[in-house]
This record gives sequence, C-alpha cells and structure tokens, in this order.
Amino acid sequence: MDYLPQVTICKPCNSGFSPDENYLLCVLHAIMAGSLYPDPATHPEAASILRSNRQVVRSLKNGPDGQFLLFDNLQPFTLYPDFDKVRNVIIKNARGHAYHETGEPLLEEPDHVAFTPLDRLNPEQRSGFEAVGFNPELSVWPEVGSRMMVHLLDDKTIVGGWITVEADRYRYSMDWTGAITVKTVIWEYLATETRWER
Repeated sequence: MDYLPQVTICKPCNSGFSPDENYLLCVLHAIMAGSLYPDPATHPEAASILRSNRQVVRSLKNGPDGQFLLFDNLQPFTLYPDFDKVRNVIIKNARGHAYHETGEPLLEEPDHVAFTPLDRLNPEQRSGFEAVGFNPELSVWPEVGSRMMVHLLDDKTIVGGWITVEADRYRYSMDWTGAITVKTVIWEYLATETRWER
C-alpha cells in the first residue's frame, strides 16, 4: 500500500487534466502559505510554484464577481477558485481510484461530487466523512482479479479504512458495497466525495 497507484489511461485524457491539476496545486500552495505571494524563506515550495504560475495567481487574485466561493474568510486574503477546475481534478482522481481498486471503468458522470475544507466540517460531519461503512454480505462483488477482490479474499479489504498515498498529502478510501463512493483528503485540508449510484 506504500506505492503510488497507477492505471492505464490514454495520453490525450491524461494530459488534458494537467492544467486543472496545476491550478489546484497553486490554490493549495497559496492556502497553506497564507498568501498568493509567499516568502521564499518560509515557504520555498509554495513560492516557487506560485512564481512560475503567474497566470493562475492573477486569475485567483482577480476572480470575477459571482464566481463560486469555495474558500472564504481566509486571512489575510480570500481566494475564489474556479469550481469546475477543482471538480475536474476530483472526478479524474476518483475514476482512477475506482478503476485501480475494482477494475471497473466509470466513464459516466458521477451522481454526486462534493468538496470542502476539512475544518468546515462539524464534529458529526467529520466523523461521518472519516468513517467508511462495510457490509460483510456484499450485494455487489468487485471485479474478479481486481485489487479489491484480492483484499476481500485475503481479509485485507480496504473498505472501512483509508489508503495513504503520501502522508499528510493525499489519502483515499473507497466503498463499493452500494453506490461506488470515493473519498479523498488532499493535504489534510480538502475533503472530497464522489459517488456513482448503481
């Protein structure tokens, strides 16, 4: 479980997400540093990323009126990230995790996509988000030969737990006992949930 999950994908699809992934990376760096222009001495990685992506910095600084407000009440600044760019990355990652774990490609649009900073969740919401249910009498078994099937037969199923891809940077969980639900936490800051109903 300590390796980066990989799935086969066509090159145009993969490269098509790069601008949105880069955009989200800039957003997260700005949030963690607390500035669109972080001090290189205290936040060298954020300063380097944001300096090399001035067009993203300008778009975040001059967000149009009425743009979806995702991260408000930040000090000393407020960010207005593009909802669709963030959503695109979340869905792309969720599709990859679902395919990697179950062998089922989910090419249709998800029925539900939600994301919010973890600290916006009250204790009850946080507990519900962190918990992933497990029904021992599965209504739908994962694809034969998939990682999820191997885990299930070896009593090492990941349902009910989280897979840490990189500590404090990225983790995900997956539940396929009813709907296919993929949850992720990015930088222990952004909580996401993507669901495909069956």
